[in-house]
Amino acid sequence: MAGSASGVDSVPMIWLLVQFAACAGVIVAAGTFLVRFGDAIAERLKLGSLWAGAILIATATSLPELFTGISSVLIFDVPDLAVSTLLGSCVFNLLLLVMLDFLFSKSSFFDGINPSYIVEAAFALVLMGIVALGFVFAREMAAFPWIWPGSLLIIVVYVFAVRVSLREGRFPPYIHDPESQDAGNARSPSRTVEDKPKQLPSLRQAIAGYSVSAALVIAAALWLPGVAEQIADRAGIGATVLGGIAVALTTSLPEIVTTLAAFRIGAIDMAFSNVIGSNMFNVFILALNDMLYLKGPITSNSSPVHLTTALVAMTMTGVVIAALAVRKQRRFLRLSIASWVLIAGFFFNAIAIIVLS
Repeated sequence: MAGSASGVDSVPMIWLLVQFAACAGVIVAAGTFLVRFGDAIAERLKLGSLWAGAILIATATSLPELFTGISSVLIFDVPDLAVSTLLGSCVFNLLLLVMLDFLFSKSSFFDGINPSYIVEAAFALVLMGIVALGFVFAREMAAFPWIWPGSLLIIVVYVFAVRVSLREGRFPPYIHDPESQDAGNARSPSRTVEDKPKQLPSLRQAIAGYSVSAALVIAAALWLPGVAEQIADRAGIGATVLGGIAVALTTSLPEIVTTLAAFRIGAIDMAFSNVIGSNMFNVFILALNDMLYLKGPITSNSSPVHLTTALVAMTMTGVVIAALAVRKQRRFLRLSIASWVLIAGFFFNAIAIIVLS
């Protein structure tokens, strides 16, 4: 590996694990404040819940993936780690919807989401489909001196999706059947970010806090790939396995914190939008990494097992779209049928990464 050196073996494994844990801790702590300040900025500028969740906050929580990918391809020359981290993070993010479904009241979590968010999920599905095509034609594109056209298409589609979010960012409140809610449950599915208490920092304070938090997240994310590569080298495991599971989980921690925070205040539309918006931005980051990697298309220089992860992420996103379209799903052990399918997809992907890598 590019980051491996003769001096690496002299570094105790425990010290590498401490560095990995420290990076994760900084990402979680700074990422939490990053999201809070991002939420405050959205409030001060009176942005809609979709715009705040899908763009501003989703972008903030995706900063670890962004700079982990950048350092992977530019500094440590491990494009496989960048790809596995981004696609693995997409799968982890979709698993968050299962957690929200479990925490929701007697009805399905998906029943409480405005059906208009199908548009956002559809954009995420299209973007992941383009990535999958990149792996399908990876061998044919190997002769390309730089990126493949699909990465440029991803950027175009993402920008178009952002424009649609800006235009449709103030969906009308979705009125959920109150009979399906617990009588004592204070959460309201139609509650949005505009309903939160207005005890907020000023816009200037929010921007300053956002900037400082972002700087800490960026620093930790830049350091993380090098540590992860050394751990993989010392432990004898592939970058695909480590990136698709451990690093992906670490970089997804801000999404977990943010999504649960939005859920606790009753802003379930924002919680959902943050998950899907983060996945859209992850694919956008993958396209940027392809542009930064100058040794050819990044999909042609990564493990073909990533096609499985991309297809699993597409399937899971399709299940989410179906769950939004089909209301009043049956629940088993507090989870809807859609959530059980998402769980199956997550474990299938984890097993595939371990077995096929």
